[in-house]
Parts: sequence; C-alpha cells; structure tokens
Amino acid sequence: MPLPQQILVNRAETIVHQAFQSIQGQLLFYQQLRPFSLWDLYYGINPSIAPHWFQLLNYQTILDYDNKASVARKVAEHAIENVFPNSYFSVADALASEPEDDTVWFIKPTYGTAGKGITCLTTAQLAKHHLAKHHFIQQQVTPIDLIDGRKYTARAYVFVHNKRLYLFDDGFVMIHGVPYQAQATDHASQVDHAGYHLADGAVKMTRIAELPEAAQKLAGIRAALQRLQPALENYLDASSVTAFGLLGIDLLFTPDHQARFIEINAKANFSHTEQINQQLNVPFFAAFLSQLYTERPHPRLQQL
Repeated sequence: MPLPQQILVNRAETIVHQAFQSIQGQLLFYQQLRPFSLWDLYYGINPSIAPHWFQLLNYQTILDYDNKASVARKVAEHAIENVFPNSYFSVADALASEPEDDTVWFIKPTYGTAGKGITCLTTAQLAKHHLAKHHFIQQQVTPIDLIDGRKYTARAYVFVHNKRLYLFDDGFVMIHGVPYQAQATDHASQVDHAGYHLADGAVKMTRIAELPEAAQKLAGIRAALQRLQPALENYLDASSVTAFGLLGIDLLFTPDHQARFIEINAKANFSHTEQINQQLNVPFFAAFLSQLYTERPHPRLQQL
C-alpha cells in the first residue's frame, strides 16, 4: 500500500489521514516512504519518532513564533513596516506615539488563540490601564475591508520546508456576527467568533477564494509575507529536509486589498467546519504532503 508504514499524529488526525488518502495515487511507484509525524510535544514526547522521519521542526522554535509578543519584537527589530499593526510593550510607549483620542487598542496575551484574553480599550482607557505580565498592546488597523458591514479576519496557510517558505493559494475567513463600528470596543464587534461551527450561528466561515477580488487579496498576502521574511529567519533556519513547519497567519484586509497581519499561529488549529475541512484543510495538507514525498513543486504552493 503506497502510504508510509508509520503515521503518528496527535492533532488534526482525520485531516492528515484524508490528505494521505487523496495523494495515494501519486505514491504508487515509491517502494519505501519516510515515516511521518505531526506531533505536538505539549502533550508529551513520542519515543517512536526518529530523526529521519518527516516531523515538525524543533518545539522551542515553534513556541518562539507562537508567542505573539516575540513576533512583534522581531518585526520591530527588522524595521518591517506596513505588515503588522504598531505594537507596544508598555502603556507609556503606546501613548508616546501621540494617538488620536478615538484610537482603539488591543490588549493581547502573548500566547493564546481564538481571541481568548483580548481586551479592547480607547486611548483614554489605555492611559489608566495596568498592562499585565505576558501581555502587549496592538494599535487597531484602520480602515479595514468589511463584508455586509461586518468585520472579518482571514487566515493564510504557510508551509516551511528545507529553508524555503511556501504560501498556499487559499485560506479561511471568519465573519463576525454583529455590525462593525471602527470606534467600538465591545468583544462581539472586534474579536468574537465563537459559534462559527453552528449552522444557525451569527458568525460565518468561508474561504478567501470566495471573497470579492480574491486574486488581489491573495496578492496582498504574498506581498506582506515577502516583507515579513526577515522576521521569519530563525523559523526557516530550523527547517530541514525532514523538519517542516506549518503557520496560520491571521490578518485583516484594507479596502484596497492589502494584507495587515495581526498574529502568527505556529500551533494553528486545522480542524474547523466540515465544509472548510474538505475544501481547504485537507487540500492544504495534501499539497504539502505531496511536495514532501514526491519532491516536486505543488501547483497550489507558491514559493516566496
């Protein structure tokens, strides 16, 4: 059977196996296939995974890039502009930027996902705010593209292998459940996307490819990712012939289709609604697995 004899995963297990099944025909003429793992060490080491396996790159590098403040510092160190929002590590530094009174600020934990722990404040509220340990400050991106008057965030899928960076040609979109006002500080308008998996829920999920002017938006992501590359140097260097990385980059679009990244998820979730799983997540895994095993460029992965 043309599949690796050993496949060890503890995340997105169904996605991985469906992706392998979808590329099985491409592997018919391979006599031996390198074992594969997608193993999150947060849940413990698996002693069966040997160095010659295809596997995620070293865990410390993954944690470094999953740390939102660490990524913000790397962006600042490399003086990369117009990719991430202005980020600050103290209230004093944020206020020293001389913001407008109606500027909205996002107080974010250094680790976290799905909007957990994020608070939105006005400039006046920020001036009285005590920044807790392991939190930092991001300035609101404005103006942003809307869908039917609602804010939406998108996620781009990135594959890193053997010192090279690849962008998948699609991603997902999370459309918030309430109308958007730029000066709003409520969680529902600015952050919340809970309940996206419910068929009758207010929050909706779709793909970037289904957005108006999708080609221009994808071009905006590519341009932003190219500018970000210097900040990803350590992540790229940690990859090898056998070690790969998967990034989910959350972003907003401006009305002219430029991408503004808001955070990197180095431990991204790849299990969503059944529709997104089948139309996006399985094809993404199939693309990078095909490239890993056949050593041929996949048409849905663009090298930057």
